[in-house]
Amino acid sequence: MKVFIAILCLTAAVTVSAHHEEGHTGHDHHIIHDGHDYTVKTKEDLARFRDECGKQLDVPADKMEKYKAWEYPNDEITRCYMKCVFEKFGFFDETHGFNPYLVHHQLAGGHEPVDHSDEIHQKIDLCADKNSQKSDACTWAYRGGMCFLANHLKLVQDSIHSH
Repeated sequence: MKVFIAILCLTAAVTVSAHHEEGHTGHDHHIIHDGHDYTVKTKEDLARFRDECGKQLDVPADKMEKYKAWEYPNDEITRCYMKCVFEKFGFFDETHGFNPYLVHHQLAGGHEPVDHSDEIHQKIDLCADKNSQKSDACTWAYRGGMCFLANHLKLVQDSIHSH
């Protein structure tokens, strides 16, 4: 979940910064990648997704507070919450898992072109496994999210602070 929140925070920071600098409002970072129609999400989207997933999964208030503090215990509610938020972002589905290209576009804030051969993409790709363990979708999403946070949190934090 930390990965997800980090990705979302980074995306929100990049998107808000880009909108402010360019004078844009709304969702104008629209991407089509390999047939996937994607719009980079904002921090307002993140807040809405958190609320929707929290309500959908009946997440207790104390857990929601932990999530906001970057604490994501490995339990069923947290794993499914993470999956829900990733799905709402549009870069995870329970059949195919993560789409590293869309995650990368989200991290980049929709600024074209995104170099999918760069180090950031390779790091995203490593955590976006193909579920060879045959885990349920919630566990799969949680594993990917936690992998990114555990291995690349500084990258995400540096990216957030640089915008």
